[in-house]
Amino acid sequence: MTTDDEPGLALPGGCRVTHGQGARIRRPFADQPLTMHELHPGSPDPTGLSFRGQFGFIAFSEALRLPRHIHMSRDGRLLPERILVLNGAGLVELNGALYIIPPGSLVDIAPGVPHTWTACPTGIALPDGSATDGTFLMIYCYSEPTSFSPIGTTATLSAGSAYVPYTGDVEAIRIPRHDAATLLRQARCVWDRDLRSDLRLSSHPH
Repeated sequence: MTTDDEPGLALPGGCRVTHGQGARIRRPFADQPLTMHELHPGSPDPTGLSFRGQFGFIAFSEALRLPRHIHMSRDGRLLPERILVLNGAGLVELNGALYIIPPGSLVDIAPGVPHTWTACPTGIALPDGSATDGTFLMIYCYSEPTSFSPIGTTATLSAGSAYVPYTGDVEAIRIPRHDAATLLRQARCVWDRDLRSDLRLSSHPH
């Protein structure tokens, strides 16, 4: 449950997505047109974690579909991940549920939550009138150095010792290829502090 003084929308499994009016909106200067969208409350971090691991970006298209995975430290502890969707719309699977993530969103993935990403397919109209184009750019940050640990289950792990390495067909743990119409029946979109299931196909697909 998200309270009014917390940014974003809390999702099952301890994950959180912050987007749009779900952020802390600040306009600190009366004489300057500066608007700050604070996607995270800052210190102290309510999770008790800081981020000191790898930091980078990935440009996604619909052709890039990561296998489902978790992140663990070098000594086997479960780690969180933080993703900023800069532009385009991402499609994330968290605990087996699909969410459309619009540009300008921060996604905090809790330790032990199986997850994976691809680009939202072309042709979905977002609530602001823009349309998805099958691409998005993410910035990622881990709390400690880590790597991908492929996983078959969608259930949250309680400890690193519960991890069972996935050895099957990797295609089976990727988000399936969806056209826009099919995805709209299976995914919800995080918009501001709401989960939207009323999106439509764009009348002007890219």
